[in-house]
Amino acid sequence: ARRERRWKPYSKLSWEEKQQFDERQSLRASRLRAEMFAKGQPVAPYNTTQFLMEDHDQEEPDLKTGLYPRRAAAKSDDTSEEDFLEEAAEEDGGSDGMGGDGSEFLQRDFSETYERYHVESLQNMSKQELVKEYLELEKCLSRMEEENNRLRMESKKHGGETAETARVRQLELEVDRLRAENLQLLKEKD
Repeated sequence: ARRERRWKPYSKLSWEEKQQFDERQSLRASRLRAEMFAKGQPVAPYNTTQFLMEDHDQEEPDLKTGLYPRRAAAKSDDTSEEDFLEEAAEEDGGSDGMGGDGSEFLQRDFSETYERYHVESLQNMSKQELVKEYLELEKCLSRMEEENNRLRMESKKHGGETAETARVRQLELEVDRLRAENLQLLKEKD
């Protein structure tokens, strides 16, 4: 009696099945590396995203979304993309639109791409998944509000130290962002 193996494409696997599959692949790669090392052959590390990210700085990037308030207002529906790019190039001082080190352009591009991906992922969720996501965001929002209130009280007690004030401001922005995301999820749910 030959045992038939049930095969599914990776994209159709559940989260638990994907984790099991990835774990098996990692163990298999480790075993093969050990065998190659034992034979004296050159060994390369297992190229997972986690491995690749370990090579980068551990510091999280500063993802400020309010970098272009004037440009966002300048680009209306009747303004063409070319006009916007020309305006950006003039403001940045370069014809490539990247200016100095290009970090602002990359930041804006990342933010736009992330927002599109986030909207797409919300659209692909079922109503149950949207509700679950909404509840998780509500929990996160309440934790942030509690921490914000705690820091605000500490700041008042200590005469408003600058580092704490900056942290409070950062948390307030995060709370505002989470509120906006909650409203978006409510609209998606309806």
